[in-house]
Amino acid sequence: MTTMRIKWLLSLGILISACLLTSVLVADAAGPGNKKVLVLNSYHSGYKGSDDIVQGFRDTLFTSLPETEMQIEYLDSKHFNGNDFDSKILDLLRFKYQRRHFDLIISTDDYAFDILDRHRKIIFGETPVVFCGTNSFDSARLIGKTGIIGIDERPSFSDTLDLIFKIHPATGNIVIIHDDSITGRLNSGEFRLAAAPFEKRAKFSYLSGLRLDELVRRVKLLQPGSVIVYFASFAEDSSGERISSGESLQTIAAASPVPIYGGWEFNLGKGIVGGRLIDLHEHGVLSAKLAIRILNGEWPVIPASVIPSPNTYMFDYAEMRRFGVSEKLLPPGRIVINKPPPFLWAHRFTILMLISSTLLVALIVSFVQLVRSRKMLRIQRDELARHNDELEKALSTVRQLEGIIPICMYCKKIRDDKESWHQLEAYITEHSEAVFSHGICPACTETVMHKIGDLNRNRTEP
Repeated sequence: MTTMRIKWLLSLGILISACLLTSVLVADAAGPGNKKVLVLNSYHSGYKGSDDIVQGFRDTLFTSLPETEMQIEYLDSKHFNGNDFDSKILDLLRFKYQRRHFDLIISTDDYAFDILDRHRKIIFGETPVVFCGTNSFDSARLIGKTGIIGIDERPSFSDTLDLIFKIHPATGNIVIIHDDSITGRLNSGEFRLAAAPFEKRAKFSYLSGLRLDELVRRVKLLQPGSVIVYFASFAEDSSGERISSGESLQTIAAASPVPIYGGWEFNLGKGIVGGRLIDLHEHGVLSAKLAIRILNGEWPVIPASVIPSPNTYMFDYAEMRRFGVSEKLLPPGRIVINKPPPFLWAHRFTILMLISSTLLVALIVSFVQLVRSRKMLRIQRDELARHNDELEKALSTVRQLEGIIPICMYCKKIRDDKESWHQLEAYITEHSEAVFSHGICPACTETVMHKIGDLNRNRTEP
């Protein structure tokens, strides 16, 4: 009985250990990589500002936590507003998300955060929130709250105005174009605060709620010494249809005889000279970095707090050139787009083609010279071989006489190794290839002739 109990207890222990191991493995599998994130986007897909936020957030988040599940809910508040619309949005969010779990909520721009500020606990409970794109955020809204952190989308209008008067010292009239939405009114109020110290230097005029054709008409009438500051989220055409911020700006800029400055990076390249701008893509990147820390459990309890907007001086070289703005007047650390590259970079393909052509020609010349050199070498080698053959043939026909040859000083006979004496001609003929032909030299001829003469005289004498 005791043995059975021991076996039973061992089996139970093994089963419990297996269950614990399985739970650990499941917990590991459901780690940070499988967290769920909901993005509440105040606007619609295709709106440049919020799209930039989402893109920066997505890229940064998935680089660190690639298996995170991210869902986006577009609230479309650029096209719709009012109490009836707000009520329908709340009903939709309750219906879709009240019973779903998310590990984190990201809100972009004011409308989405306003909903979370009022209804977060009812719909999402205590789910942590990271907000961004909220204009001129009042940090007092977070007093007494936890689990909320975000980035204040506060434009640097004061710095941009400083820059305008530095670049355009003759400025006496500044025209501000904005929309009459909640965001437009918030930004207008922020601009008025920034403009107050400059009111003695220039006249400030605010244009809002005007149709696009009327804005174009008024802009065309502006005189030198005027500057436009544009931060409208949209404009309406003659039929009341809303036109995006970028498209409206392009239409206004094409008609404007004076430079335009702005507050947001997404308008750069569409008609503004520049300014100290809000880069919403960077808001998305910074939001993702906060989200990653939360999803990794670094902040079990998050104090409610606000992070300042990381604004940057940014400019469009095309508009600078159009209005004669020197780059020397720009602050250090600025970003300039559309700047033509240096000469070498701009003509890099032509230069590469020239270098390639030169190298090809040099290669061809070297190849031709090599062929010619090989040909000349072959000719010289053949000529040398021919001369060598001739020399060998000549040597083969010559037998050399070497050493000391004993010769009689009187008869000129030569003694051989056997102590025999031979005529000179016979000895040389035997020991070389030489062949003798006989003749008589002038000295011998004279001697012989004297001897013949003597003989003849002897014969004639009695």
